[in-house]
Amino acid sequence: MGKLVTVQWLRGLAAIGVVWFHAMFLVVDNGLHSYQTEYGQIRFIGAIGVDVFFVISGFIISVSAARNPSIGDFLRNRFLRIWPLYAVATLAYLMIRPERYDLLGLGMSLVFLQPPGGTDVSPVLPPGWTLLFEAAFYAVVVAALLWRSQRLLQERIAILLAALVMVGCSYGLVRPLNIVGNPIVIEFLMGVLIGRTYSLGYRIPGWAATSLFAVGAFLILRDAMHGTSSTWMAETTLDGSLSWPRVGTWGLFSAMIVASAALRQPVAEGVGRVLTFLGDASYSIYLFHVHVVDWLFPRVSMLGPLDPDLIILIATAAAVATGILAHLILERPLLRVVSMWKKRPTPIQA
Repeated sequence: MGKLVTVQWLRGLAAIGVVWFHAMFLVVDNGLHSYQTEYGQIRFIGAIGVDVFFVISGFIISVSAARNPSIGDFLRNRFLRIWPLYAVATLAYLMIRPERYDLLGLGMSLVFLQPPGGTDVSPVLPPGWTLLFEAAFYAVVVAALLWRSQRLLQERIAILLAALVMVGCSYGLVRPLNIVGNPIVIEFLMGVLIGRTYSLGYRIPGWAATSLFAVGAFLILRDAMHGTSSTWMAETTLDGSLSWPRVGTWGLFSAMIVASAALRQPVAEGVGRVLTFLGDASYSIYLFHVHVVDWLFPRVSMLGPLDPDLIILIATAAAVATGILAHLILERPLLRVVSMWKKRPTPIQA
């Protein structure tokens, strides 16, 4: 499927939101006062970028897989798109946080399995916890492709996701059901439903899309101002303890925003080029921003008399810039190689 400009905008905004969310901890956990902490839980609002990513993934993957149902192509494309950059980011992170090195944990992290420990354990690279769910979703898509049925692929994916959640809720979210049967996968399901609507050709005019986006954004802001739960925590999502509240709030609000972007009338690709570029770089920004934040954490005191909110802004800008650099020198060349590989002519069999 071609690039959906408005969805790329959301990817860029979601990535920046996650960076800002983590940059907040630079000042809060160092005992500094940020004005952003005075307004409910507004300081945690950036974490909703993860939920936006999950819904977008459900949308994009279900639509593209329906158009090209080759299991081999799907696995190869997803592996080459996700794994090499993740592996580089993980190994680079160990240079900053060598104390997180554990051979078994590293090996399991690199194959998208949850490292040993409780159900709330994250991979070696902390943002990699979301890729555990991403990989589980890909496995569901493969199972749906293997399922020979008259049902449309998106229907098969939806049925399998719903079944896994029911199994997880019935038998408890013990490993590995805390990943494959976690209610958070409903956010992928929401994306699949948006993808089905998109595939049927339904589109909404600009004013309706803008209104839907505005309502979703308002609900997110309202929840951030008045919410009291810890749905933003990776741990409470990994172990499933607060997955339902997260899905019912941030997941639903994210689906509204993604639907407003995916189902609106087409927007010219020249519009919003900066946001489109940030969307292209969003995966690199997401993977590499934590390197900057963790490197800065013990050095915050060196920033002297700077206002804590200015520190957050500087850290966010530096982390985004690092992600963009990784996109330009690592991700783009890799994607070019992958693209060339896809275009190789198939050898003629004798």
